[in-house]
Amino acid sequence: RRRASIMTHTDEFDLDLDVDVVVYGTGLCQSIVAAACARRGRATAHFDADVSYGANFGSLRASADVSRAFDAPEHSTHPVRVFGSGVDASTGCLTPSGREAMGSGGLSGDGSSCTRGYSIDINAPRVVLGADEFVECIVDSTAHKYMEFKAIEKTYVVRDGVAEPMASNRSDVFKDTTLSGAEKRALMRFLKLVHVEAMKDAAQRRRSGRNGEETNVAVGAPGSEWGLDGASSATRDALNESDGLNIDPDETMDTFLTRHGLSEKLRAGVTYALALQTRVDCDAASAIEDLKVYILSVAKYGPQTGACLIPVYGAADIPQAFCRVAAVEGATYVLRQALRNVNEHAERATSVVSAGGQDIPAKFIFMPAPSRANGTISVHAVCVLDASMTPEFSQLLVVFPPGSVREDARVAVRALQIGAHTGCCPNGRFILYVSHVIDAGDDQSDPYRDVRAVLRALVRHSDNEDDDKDVPGAFGPDATKPTAIWGMMYTQPCGSMADVNALKAPGNVSYCVDYPDASATYRGAMRAAQEAYGKLFDDDMFPIDARGNDDDKDDDDDKDGAT
Repeated sequence: RRRASIMTHTDEFDLDLDVDVVVYGTGLCQSIVAAACARRGRATAHFDADVSYGANFGSLRASADVSRAFDAPEHSTHPVRVFGSGVDASTGCLTPSGREAMGSGGLSGDGSSCTRGYSIDINAPRVVLGADEFVECIVDSTAHKYMEFKAIEKTYVVRDGVAEPMASNRSDVFKDTTLSGAEKRALMRFLKLVHVEAMKDAAQRRRSGRNGEETNVAVGAPGSEWGLDGASSATRDALNESDGLNIDPDETMDTFLTRHGLSEKLRAGVTYALALQTRVDCDAASAIEDLKVYILSVAKYGPQTGACLIPVYGAADIPQAFCRVAAVEGATYVLRQALRNVNEHAERATSVVSAGGQDIPAKFIFMPAPSRANGTISVHAVCVLDASMTPEFSQLLVVFPPGSVREDARVAVRALQIGAHTGCCPNGRFILYVSHVIDAGDDQSDPYRDVRAVLRALVRHSDNEDDDKDVPGAFGPDATKPTAIWGMMYTQPCGSMADVNALKAPGNVSYCVDYPDASATYRGAMRAAQEAYGKLFDDDMFPIDARGNDDDKDDDDDKDGAT
């Protein structure tokens, strides 16, 4: 930081700005904050040193070198590895056949255009749950006007090397031939109880778009997925009048589910595929809250849709949508412009200094928080496939619970495949994302060993010495593994509120978490934005005139329509 007494630089190229708020960085946290400030009528200027929106929530950049597909993301904490059938292993460059294969779908294969039509997220897989508070944030901010979503068609859980579909609605539970009758009854009984408890909360009931009466409708009707229509009146009354789930303090999710009679197989599926937990020792209280959101999200957008949504055109469209909200409300956007200093006087920030030397006065400033050294990292692999992993679905999530990849592993590994319907790749091509976290203090000497094992189970690739080894596919011996034409492995720091809480700042400066957290959703970035905004302002981030309540049915209908 510089003191305000230093001489201010001015010249004819200075920006003509008179603002209340300066926001630096277009990551999701900062973009939500910028939209909130602009919607509240505060003159806002939003800067980013990059040429595109999204920062760590953005997309890989197509390489200017035609021999390579995409540039490695910044801030990888370990050496980046490039692999695939269309990659020269000695150089990491695309071969002529690799460029042609990448450019399939009507694009030329001359190398210069082989990445056209691709939008590859930096930090994926990540999903949106239909009844999540993040969806409410999208609607309240009006960012939904600039976004589209597709539903994930099927979720699988890998057990003993085999990917088995995870039931996401009541009908699927009854059709699942891998579950015994006792397991089906135990799962239905437990999920009914969780659904009833979730609907007792007014905010969760509002986000679900339901009124609580759906538990009595027939199977197949909208909202009936965890219904009680087959239960006796005594069972229904007992559930509705129950004292809750009775979660013991400090109880782990595994212990809690065991107490409710779920088998080991069901415990893994519920914890990591439905509640979307990351670590083996996750606590029951927070996991159950996440499970409630998942259950209320099932079939919210129709009886055949699941809980998880993914953004069309990639995750970078989410921060960009919030930036559009801010721009419509009058915010000024300046890309390719870094900020190098914050000037202070009397423990207050007075202005920021651009890379070009311009002094820009501001009453409030939001800056990205630096990542912690030696903290938790997220490990990523992304590859372009020549076919889908299963012919039935294009968008599918595959969850490897802790211990399914490596016996002593304590975190889940998630794999998400998306197809051309998302607008992220050409017809006939698919994108596969694989990711997990390694906590601070754990062995990070070979961060890619688990993603390599997952890739060997799902696709054909040539990244390691075992590339010719016959590894059974997760989708069965009769399924043909797709080939990874091009792929990249890299690591990224994980963001958390600890990155912010440890920093000292002037009273009118707030830090934003700049990296995604270890979860599978975008909720962490939204809550980080709430924290950053709340440090400087007392009002809600977004006006709540669009949000209804139980006494205002018309507002509820308007909000449901927008959602």
